[in-house]
Amino acid sequence: MPVVKTGLLAAALAAIGAAAFVLDVALMQGMTRQLHMNDFGKFYYSARAYLDGGDMYASNPATDLKFAEAPELQFLNMNPPQFHLVVLPLAMLTPELAVTIWLGLSILALVVSILLIVREIGATWTPMRLLAVVAGTLAFAATQSFFITGQLSLLLLLALTVCWVAARHGRWMAAAVILGASASVKPFLFVFVPYLMLTRRFRALAVVAVVAVVSFGAGWFVFGGDAYRAWYRALSQSGDWAWAVMNASTLAWFRRAFDTQPIGTPLVVAPALVKGWVVAAVAVGVVTLVACMRSDVDRSFALLLVAAQLMSPLGWIYYLWLPAGPVAAVAMQRQRDGVSWTPTTRALLAVAAIGFVWPMPFLLAFRNHAWGTLTIASVYFWATLAIWAWLLARGGQRSRS
Repeated sequence: MPVVKTGLLAAALAAIGAAAFVLDVALMQGMTRQLHMNDFGKFYYSARAYLDGGDMYASNPATDLKFAEAPELQFLNMNPPQFHLVVLPLAMLTPELAVTIWLGLSILALVVSILLIVREIGATWTPMRLLAVVAGTLAFAATQSFFITGQLSLLLLLALTVCWVAARHGRWMAAAVILGASASVKPFLFVFVPYLMLTRRFRALAVVAVVAVVSFGAGWFVFGGDAYRAWYRALSQSGDWAWAVMNASTLAWFRRAFDTQPIGTPLVVAPALVKGWVVAAVAVGVVTLVACMRSDVDRSFALLLVAAQLMSPLGWIYYLWLPAGPVAAVAMQRQRDGVSWTPTTRALLAVAAIGFVWPMPFLLAFRNHAWGTLTIASVYFWATLAIWAWLLARGGQRSRS
Protein backbone atom coordinates (compact mmCIF):
# COMPACT_ATOMS: atom_id res chain seq x y z
CA MET A 1 0.00 0.00 0.00
CA PRO A 2 1.47 3.39 -0.98
CA VAL A 3 2.67 5.59 1.85
CA VAL A 4 0.12 8.33 1.09
CA LYS A 5 -2.80 5.88 1.14
CA THR A 6 -1.51 4.33 4.35
CA GLY A 7 -1.30 7.75 5.97
CA LEU A 8 -4.81 8.67 4.87
CA LEU A 9 -6.19 5.38 6.14
CA ALA A 10 -4.41 5.81 9.48
CA ALA A 11 -5.76 9.35 9.81
CA ALA A 12 -9.29 8.19 8.99
CA LEU A 13 -9.13 5.38 11.54
CA ALA A 14 -7.74 7.74 14.18
CA ALA A 15 -10.56 10.22 13.51
CA ILE A 16 -13.19 7.47 13.71
CA GLY A 17 -11.68 6.17 16.94
CA ALA A 18 -11.55 9.63 18.51
CA ALA A 19 -15.15 10.44 17.55
CA ALA A 20 -16.35 7.05 18.78
CA PHE A 21 -14.48 7.49 22.07
CA VAL A 22 -16.21 10.82 22.68
CA LEU A 23 -19.59 9.24 21.90
CA ASP A 24 -18.95 6.24 24.18
CA VAL A 25 -17.93 8.51 27.05
CA ALA A 26 -21.06 10.63 26.57
CA LEU A 27 -23.24 7.50 26.55
CA MET A 28 -21.53 6.21 29.70
CA GLN A 29 -22.12 9.51 31.46
CA GLY A 30 -25.77 9.38 30.46
CA MET A 31 -26.00 5.86 31.84
CA THR A 32 -24.45 6.69 35.20
CA ARG A 33 -25.78 10.21 35.76
CA GLN A 34 -29.21 10.30 34.13
CA LEU A 35 -30.46 6.70 33.87
CA HIS A 36 -29.60 5.46 37.38
CA MET A 37 -27.03 3.05 35.85
CA ASN A 38 -29.68 1.72 33.42
CA ASP A 39 -29.40 -2.09 33.05
CA PHE A 40 -26.63 -2.45 35.59
CA GLY A 41 -28.82 -0.41 37.89
CA LYS A 42 -31.55 -3.01 37.45
CA PHE A 43 -29.10 -5.73 38.52
CA TYR A 44 -27.81 -3.65 41.40
CA TYR A 45 -31.18 -2.65 42.80
CA SER A 46 -32.56 -6.18 42.39
CA ALA A 47 -29.68 -7.59 44.43
CA ARG A 48 -30.06 -4.73 46.88
CA ALA A 49 -33.77 -5.54 47.25
CA TYR A 50 -32.94 -9.16 48.04
CA LEU A 51 -30.48 -8.09 50.73
CA ASP A 52 -33.17 -5.81 52.17
CA GLY A 53 -35.83 -8.54 52.07
CA GLY A 54 -37.86 -6.96 49.25
CA ASP A 55 -39.14 -7.96 45.79
CA MET A 56 -36.18 -8.35 43.43
CA TYR A 57 -38.30 -7.58 40.35
CA ALA A 58 -40.27 -4.61 41.60
CA SER A 59 -39.90 -1.20 39.98
CA ASN A 60 -36.80 0.71 41.05
CA PRO A 61 -35.02 3.92 39.99
CA ALA A 62 -33.33 2.11 37.06
CA THR A 63 -36.53 0.67 35.58
CA ASP A 64 -38.05 4.09 34.90
CA LEU A 65 -36.08 5.46 31.96
CA LYS A 66 -38.32 8.53 31.58
CA PHE A 67 -39.02 7.55 27.98
CA ALA A 68 -40.85 10.60 26.68
CA GLU A 69 -43.00 8.72 24.18
CA ALA A 70 -44.02 6.06 26.76
CA PRO A 71 -43.83 7.75 30.18
CA GLU A 72 -45.65 4.96 32.05
CA LEU A 73 -43.49 2.13 30.72
CA GLN A 74 -41.24 0.34 33.20
CA PHE A 75 -38.20 -1.46 31.74
CA LEU A 76 -38.01 -4.25 34.32
CA ASN A 77 -35.10 -6.56 35.03
CA MET A 78 -35.19 -9.53 32.61
CA ASN A 79 -32.34 -11.57 34.13
CA PRO A 80 -33.05 -14.70 36.20
CA PRO A 81 -32.39 -14.72 39.94
CA GLN A 82 -29.29 -16.96 39.75
CA PHE A 83 -27.46 -14.32 37.71
CA HIS A 84 -27.58 -12.00 40.71
CA LEU A 85 -25.25 -14.29 42.62
CA VAL A 86 -22.40 -12.45 40.87
CA VAL A 87 -23.97 -9.06 41.64
CA LEU A 88 -24.57 -9.58 45.36
CA PRO A 89 -21.03 -8.52 46.38
CA LEU A 90 -21.42 -5.28 44.39
CA ALA A 91 -24.83 -4.62 45.95
CA MET A 92 -23.08 -4.20 49.28
CA LEU A 93 -21.19 -1.20 47.89
CA THR A 94 -22.34 2.29 46.98
CA PRO A 95 -23.88 2.60 43.50
CA GLU A 96 -20.96 4.75 42.29
CA LEU A 97 -18.30 2.26 43.39
CA ALA A 98 -20.32 -0.74 42.18
CA VAL A 99 -20.80 0.58 38.65
CA THR A 100 -17.14 1.63 38.44
CA ILE A 101 -15.99 -1.89 39.31
CA TRP A 102 -18.53 -3.40 36.91
CA LEU A 103 -17.42 -1.21 34.01
CA GLY A 104 -13.75 -1.89 34.77
CA LEU A 105 -14.24 -5.66 34.84
CA SER A 106 -16.27 -5.51 31.63
CA ILE A 107 -13.64 -3.51 29.74
CA LEU A 108 -10.95 -5.89 31.01
CA ALA A 109 -13.04 -8.83 29.75
CA LEU A 110 -13.32 -7.15 26.34
CA VAL A 111 -9.55 -6.63 26.07
CA VAL A 112 -8.79 -10.20 27.15
CA SER A 113 -11.37 -11.54 24.67
CA ILE A 114 -9.83 -9.61 21.77
CA LEU A 115 -6.36 -10.86 22.69
CA LEU A 116 -7.64 -14.45 22.87
CA ILE A 117 -9.36 -14.12 19.49
CA VAL A 118 -6.31 -12.66 17.78
CA ARG A 119 -4.08 -15.39 19.19
CA GLU A 120 -6.54 -18.14 18.30
CA ILE A 121 -6.98 -17.14 14.65
CA GLY A 122 -3.23 -16.66 14.20
CA ALA A 123 -3.34 -12.98 13.30
CA THR A 124 -0.30 -10.79 13.87
CA TRP A 125 -0.38 -7.33 15.36
CA THR A 126 0.76 -4.43 13.20
CA PRO A 127 0.35 -0.71 13.96
CA MET A 128 -2.36 -0.39 11.31
CA ARG A 129 -4.21 -3.49 12.50
CA LEU A 130 -4.06 -2.30 16.10
CA LEU A 131 -5.45 1.09 15.07
CA ALA A 132 -8.23 -0.61 13.09
CA VAL A 133 -9.17 -2.87 16.01
CA VAL A 134 -9.26 0.04 18.46
CA ALA A 135 -11.33 2.24 16.12
CA GLY A 136 -13.68 -0.59 15.23
CA THR A 137 -14.14 -1.60 18.85
CA LEU A 138 -14.96 1.93 19.95
CA ALA A 139 -17.33 2.56 17.03
CA PHE A 140 -19.09 -0.82 17.17
CA ALA A 141 -22.80 -0.56 17.96
CA ALA A 142 -22.44 -3.31 20.56
CA THR A 143 -19.87 -1.17 22.37
CA GLN A 144 -22.07 1.92 22.20
CA SER A 145 -25.00 -0.01 23.64
CA PHE A 146 -22.85 -1.45 26.41
CA PHE A 147 -21.86 2.03 27.58
CA ILE A 148 -25.46 3.26 27.59
CA THR A 149 -26.75 0.17 29.43
CA GLY A 150 -23.92 -1.31 31.52
CA GLN A 151 -25.06 -4.77 30.46
CA LEU A 152 -23.24 -8.05 31.20
CA SER A 153 -22.52 -8.60 27.49
CA LEU A 154 -18.74 -8.11 27.69
CA LEU A 155 -18.40 -10.57 30.57
CA LEU A 156 -20.54 -12.98 28.55
CA LEU A 157 -18.27 -12.33 25.55
CA LEU A 158 -15.26 -13.59 27.50
CA ALA A 159 -17.14 -16.70 28.63
CA LEU A 160 -18.30 -17.56 25.11
CA THR A 161 -14.89 -16.80 23.61
CA VAL A 162 -13.32 -19.32 26.00
CA CYS A 163 -16.17 -21.72 25.12
CA TRP A 164 -15.52 -21.32 21.38
CA VAL A 165 -11.76 -21.83 21.83
CA ALA A 166 -12.41 -25.02 23.80
CA ALA A 167 -14.84 -26.33 21.19
CA ARG A 168 -12.57 -25.71 18.19
CA HIS A 169 -9.86 -27.70 20.00
CA GLY A 170 -12.25 -30.58 20.68
CA ARG A 171 -12.71 -29.88 24.40
CA TRP A 172 -16.47 -30.15 24.23
CA MET A 173 -16.99 -30.99 27.90
CA ALA A 174 -15.37 -27.72 28.98
CA ALA A 175 -17.32 -25.87 26.29
CA ALA A 176 -20.55 -27.49 27.48
CA VAL A 177 -20.02 -26.36 31.07
CA ILE A 178 -19.69 -22.74 29.91
CA LEU A 179 -22.65 -23.09 27.54
CA GLY A 180 -24.87 -24.50 30.28
CA ALA A 181 -24.00 -21.77 32.76
CA SER A 182 -24.34 -19.01 30.14
CA ALA A 183 -27.63 -20.35 28.73
CA SER A 184 -29.15 -20.50 32.21
CA VAL A 185 -28.72 -16.71 32.33
CA LYS A 186 -29.37 -15.98 28.65
CA PRO A 187 -31.83 -18.60 27.35
CA PHE A 188 -31.31 -17.67 23.69
CA LEU A 189 -28.03 -19.59 23.95
CA PHE A 190 -30.05 -22.80 24.12
CA VAL A 191 -29.90 -22.49 20.32
CA PHE A 192 -26.87 -24.76 20.72
CA VAL A 193 -29.06 -27.62 22.00
CA PRO A 194 -30.41 -28.74 18.59
CA TYR A 195 -26.94 -28.25 17.12
CA LEU A 196 -25.41 -30.59 19.69
CA MET A 197 -28.19 -33.10 19.04
CA LEU A 198 -27.77 -33.04 15.26
CA THR A 199 -23.99 -33.33 15.52
CA ARG A 200 -24.43 -36.27 17.95
CA ARG A 201 -22.50 -34.65 20.78
CA PHE A 202 -24.80 -36.19 23.36
CA ARG A 203 -22.35 -36.11 26.26
CA ALA A 204 -21.84 -32.37 25.77
CA LEU A 205 -25.62 -31.95 25.52
CA ALA A 206 -26.07 -33.75 28.83
CA VAL A 207 -23.47 -31.52 30.47
CA VAL A 208 -25.25 -28.40 29.18
CA ALA A 209 -28.52 -29.62 30.66
CA VAL A 210 -27.01 -30.60 34.02
CA VAL A 211 -25.11 -27.32 34.44
CA ALA A 212 -28.19 -25.28 33.50
CA VAL A 213 -30.35 -27.18 36.00
CA VAL A 214 -27.72 -26.81 38.72
CA SER A 215 -27.50 -23.08 38.01
CA PHE A 216 -31.26 -22.67 38.34
CA GLY A 217 -31.19 -24.85 41.46
CA ALA A 218 -28.52 -22.70 43.07
CA GLY A 219 -30.58 -19.60 42.37
CA TRP A 220 -33.71 -21.23 43.78
CA PHE A 221 -31.83 -22.31 46.91
CA VAL A 222 -30.46 -18.79 47.54
CA PHE A 223 -33.30 -16.55 46.36
CA GLY A 224 -36.35 -18.81 46.75
CA GLY A 225 -39.32 -19.62 44.55
CA ASP A 226 -40.96 -16.22 44.96
CA ALA A 227 -38.05 -14.60 43.15
CA TYR A 228 -38.55 -16.90 40.15
CA ARG A 229 -42.26 -16.22 40.05
CA ALA A 230 -41.53 -12.49 40.12
CA TRP A 231 -39.00 -12.96 37.33
CA TYR A 232 -41.62 -14.73 35.22
CA ARG A 233 -44.05 -11.85 35.74
CA ALA A 234 -41.35 -9.40 34.67
CA LEU A 235 -40.68 -11.43 31.52
CA SER A 236 -44.35 -11.33 30.57
CA GLN A 237 -44.19 -7.57 29.94
CA SER A 238 -41.06 -7.69 27.77
CA GLY A 239 -43.16 -7.67 24.60
CA ASP A 240 -44.33 -4.18 25.49
CA TRP A 241 -40.96 -2.79 24.41
CA ALA A 242 -39.78 -5.23 21.75
CA TRP A 243 -40.00 -2.34 19.27
CA ALA A 244 -36.97 -0.56 20.80
CA VAL A 245 -34.32 0.49 18.29
CA MET A 246 -31.60 -1.44 20.14
CA ASN A 247 -33.51 -4.64 19.41
CA ALA A 248 -32.13 -6.29 16.25
CA SER A 249 -34.51 -9.26 16.22
CA THR A 250 -37.09 -10.20 13.60
CA LEU A 251 -39.85 -9.49 16.14
CA ALA A 252 -38.55 -5.95 16.59
CA TRP A 253 -38.63 -5.30 12.85
CA PHE A 254 -42.17 -6.68 12.54
CA ARG A 255 -43.32 -4.58 15.51
CA ARG A 256 -41.83 -1.43 14.01
CA ALA A 257 -43.22 -2.23 10.55
CA PHE A 258 -46.77 -3.31 11.34
CA ASP A 259 -47.80 -2.00 14.76
CA THR A 260 -48.16 1.31 16.53
CA GLN A 261 -45.17 2.03 18.77
CA PRO A 262 -43.60 5.13 20.32
CA ILE A 263 -40.49 5.52 18.19
CA GLY A 264 -41.60 5.64 14.57
CA THR A 265 -44.23 5.47 11.87
CA PRO A 266 -45.16 1.92 10.82
CA LEU A 267 -45.48 0.88 7.20
CA VAL A 268 -49.08 -0.09 7.91
CA VAL A 269 -50.96 -0.65 11.15
CA ALA A 270 -51.83 -4.35 10.97
CA PRO A 271 -51.03 -6.06 14.29
CA ALA A 272 -52.02 -9.45 12.87
CA LEU A 273 -49.02 -9.26 10.54
CA VAL A 274 -46.67 -9.00 13.52
CA LYS A 275 -47.22 -12.72 14.10
CA GLY A 276 -45.28 -13.30 10.90
CA TRP A 277 -42.11 -12.85 12.92
CA VAL A 278 -42.51 -16.41 14.20
CA VAL A 279 -42.37 -17.77 10.65
CA ALA A 280 -39.31 -15.64 9.90
CA ALA A 281 -37.55 -16.73 13.11
CA VAL A 282 -38.27 -20.41 12.47
CA ALA A 283 -36.97 -20.06 8.92
CA VAL A 284 -33.75 -18.50 10.20
CA GLY A 285 -33.36 -21.34 12.70
CA VAL A 286 -33.95 -24.12 10.18
CA VAL A 287 -31.61 -22.63 7.57
CA THR A 288 -28.96 -22.09 10.24
CA LEU A 289 -29.09 -25.68 11.50
CA VAL A 290 -28.94 -27.09 7.98
CA ALA A 291 -25.88 -24.94 7.24
CA CYS A 292 -24.24 -25.97 10.52
CA MET A 293 -24.54 -29.64 9.60
CA ARG A 294 -21.94 -29.12 6.88
CA SER A 295 -19.79 -26.51 8.61
CA ASP A 296 -16.79 -26.50 10.90
CA VAL A 297 -16.91 -25.25 14.49
CA ASP A 298 -16.03 -21.66 13.58
CA ARG A 299 -18.80 -21.20 11.04
CA SER A 300 -21.30 -23.11 13.17
CA PHE A 301 -20.64 -20.99 16.26
CA ALA A 302 -20.82 -17.82 14.18
CA LEU A 303 -24.08 -18.80 12.50
CA LEU A 304 -25.73 -19.96 15.72
CA LEU A 305 -24.82 -16.85 17.70
CA VAL A 306 -25.88 -14.46 14.95
CA ALA A 307 -29.08 -16.42 14.31
CA ALA A 308 -29.87 -16.27 18.03
CA GLN A 309 -29.93 -12.47 17.71
CA LEU A 310 -32.50 -12.67 14.95
CA MET A 311 -34.66 -15.36 16.56
CA SER A 312 -34.74 -14.10 20.14
CA PRO A 313 -37.66 -11.73 20.86
CA LEU A 314 -35.18 -9.45 22.62
CA GLY A 315 -32.10 -9.54 20.41
CA TRP A 316 -30.39 -6.52 21.99
CA ILE A 317 -27.41 -5.27 20.05
CA TYR A 318 -25.01 -5.44 22.98
CA TYR A 319 -25.01 -9.21 22.33
CA LEU A 320 -23.50 -8.60 18.89
CA TRP A 321 -20.08 -8.95 20.54
CA LEU A 322 -20.73 -12.62 21.30
CA PRO A 323 -19.92 -14.06 17.82
CA ALA A 324 -16.79 -11.88 17.42
CA GLY A 325 -14.33 -14.78 17.72
CA PRO A 326 -15.92 -17.26 15.31
CA VAL A 327 -16.80 -14.51 12.78
CA ALA A 328 -13.17 -13.31 12.81
CA ALA A 329 -12.01 -16.90 12.34
CA VAL A 330 -14.31 -17.40 9.34
CA ALA A 331 -13.09 -14.16 7.76
CA MET A 332 -9.44 -15.06 8.37
CA GLN A 333 -9.88 -18.54 6.91
CA ARG A 334 -11.51 -17.18 3.78
CA GLN A 335 -8.63 -14.76 3.35
CA ARG A 336 -6.10 -17.57 3.71
CA ASP A 337 -8.02 -19.72 1.25
CA GLY A 338 -7.76 -16.96 -1.34
CA VAL A 339 -11.52 -16.44 -1.53
CA SER A 340 -12.57 -13.56 -3.75
CA TRP A 341 -15.68 -11.62 -2.86
CA THR A 342 -18.66 -11.64 -5.21
CA PRO A 343 -20.80 -8.51 -5.67
CA THR A 344 -23.37 -10.09 -3.36
CA THR A 345 -20.95 -10.76 -0.52
CA ARG A 346 -19.43 -7.31 -0.92
CA ALA A 347 -22.89 -5.75 -0.66
CA LEU A 348 -23.68 -7.80 2.45
CA LEU A 349 -20.44 -6.74 4.12
CA ALA A 350 -21.12 -3.10 3.23
CA VAL A 351 -24.58 -3.24 4.85
CA ALA A 352 -23.11 -4.90 7.94
CA ALA A 353 -20.25 -2.40 8.18
CA ILE A 354 -22.56 0.62 7.91
CA GLY A 355 -25.12 -0.79 10.31
CA PHE A 356 -22.70 -1.95 12.97
CA VAL A 357 -21.10 1.49 13.35
CA TRP A 358 -24.24 3.59 13.02
CA PRO A 359 -24.24 6.11 15.92
CA MET A 360 -27.05 5.45 18.36
CA PRO A 361 -28.12 9.14 18.67
CA PHE A 362 -29.01 9.11 14.95
CA LEU A 363 -31.25 6.03 15.03
CA LEU A 364 -34.46 8.03 15.15
CA ALA A 365 -33.69 10.28 12.19
CA PHE A 366 -36.72 10.58 9.88
CA ARG A 367 -38.81 8.50 12.27
CA ASN A 368 -41.92 10.37 11.15
CA HIS A 369 -41.64 8.54 7.84
CA ALA A 370 -42.27 4.82 7.43
CA TRP A 371 -39.16 4.42 5.31
CA GLY A 372 -37.08 5.90 8.16
CA THR A 373 -38.59 3.45 10.65
CA LEU A 374 -37.90 0.47 8.39
CA THR A 375 -34.36 1.49 7.45
CA ILE A 376 -32.54 3.85 9.85
CA ALA A 377 -34.42 2.84 13.00
CA SER A 378 -33.95 -0.81 11.99
CA VAL A 379 -30.36 -0.52 10.76
CA TYR A 380 -29.07 -2.95 13.40
CA PHE A 381 -31.55 -5.58 12.26
CA TRP A 382 -30.42 -5.21 8.65
CA ALA A 383 -26.76 -5.36 9.66
CA THR A 384 -27.34 -8.54 11.68
CA LEU A 385 -29.32 -10.10 8.84
CA ALA A 386 -26.54 -9.15 6.41
CA ILE A 387 -23.76 -10.77 8.45
CA TRP A 388 -25.91 -13.91 8.84
CA ALA A 389 -26.42 -14.06 5.07
CA TRP A 390 -22.69 -13.45 4.51
CA LEU A 391 -21.86 -16.42 6.74
CA LEU A 392 -24.27 -18.54 4.71
CA ALA A 393 -22.78 -17.36 1.42
CA ARG A 394 -19.39 -18.94 2.17
CA GLY A 395 -17.63 -15.97 0.56
CA GLY A 396 -17.83 -16.64 -3.17
CA GLN A 397 -15.19 -18.13 -5.44
CA ARG A 398 -11.59 -18.97 -4.70
CA SER A 399 -9.12 -16.57 -6.22
CA ARG A 400 -7.21 -17.96 -9.24
CA SER A 401 -4.04 -16.43 -7.88
